[in-house]
Amino acid sequence: MRSLLLALAGVAALQAHANDDWQPFPLDQSAYDFSGTKLQEQWPVLTRGFNYPFPDAAKVTEMAQRYPEVREQTAFNGDAEAYSQALQDVWRDMFRGDYAKAKAKGLKLGPAGQVPAMFAQVTYALYLEPNTERKHQLLEEVISRTDAAGELVQADTLAQFGRAYAKARLGEELPIGTVLKRGYTSQIPAELEQLLKQDQQHAFALATLGGYHAGVIRKVGSMMARMTYGANKGDMEKYFAQSMAVVDDIPISHFEYANALTYVYGDDEQRKVIDHLRLAANLKPRYAMEALEVELAKKLLREQETQLAQR
Repeated sequence: MRSLLLALAGVAALQAHANDDWQPFPLDQSAYDFSGTKLQEQWPVLTRGFNYPFPDAAKVTEMAQRYPEVREQTAFNGDAEAYSQALQDVWRDMFRGDYAKAKAKGLKLGPAGQVPAMFAQVTYALYLEPNTERKHQLLEEVISRTDAAGELVQADTLAQFGRAYAKARLGEELPIGTVLKRGYTSQIPAELEQLLKQDQQHAFALATLGGYHAGVIRKVGSMMARMTYGANKGDMEKYFAQSMAVVDDIPISHFEYANALTYVYGDDEQRKVIDHLRLAANLKPRYAMEALEVELAKKLLREQETQLAQR
């Protein structure tokens, strides 16, 4: 359908800029070739953790019709097929690990492109940004961009998850006073629970909610976590179990569960921690982010095994 808004191209409040200072992807990328039809063929596996629809022309048209106000904001005059191809290229860059390119190209496409752009930014911030202050700024930008975006992005489950995940990671690293002042302790579970009402099989959200419970316990202790924030060991275990019941071959689920076990039980569950780090370390990464997670799991596994040998 020609001359259709590519509903997703409103760029007024989302000016793109390149991140030329971002570190390059440090691992071999040859396995992450999603050119041509490979992206769609592998899409179910690539998105098994977050159940995202493939951005083809039909999906673009659907979004344009559902959110006509976005069309009114854009000067883009193309067709759904052309726009969907450009959007798919952003996803190719993101899955390949070309994060700066994915962000720059995605933001130029407006709201729909913002979703993979911010996915790329969260991944880069967590795994490749060497400066802690800069990492926090990148995560805060993901939150602010999502908050400022229009209805289309606000309704997008992956955008919702990216914002909650950025808050969760900041919540782990910032002082408890800052976390409380920003309201993260209430926002994170509320946003994840709302997302899970839309998609009960969202493995990433389930694991992050489990990690939230563990993180609060780590920050304030079991009793205060339970009495003040409703965070507890039982829910931590429940959400991770549900996540891995949905799909059990995602490195981050096992990696985050290992971290959660350490936060909650200390050394008492070290053998279980090692088991899940080993599972994560032995998984075949399906795209660039998973490769970074596998490498980090290997590093932590070596550290845990060394500690265990010295006990």
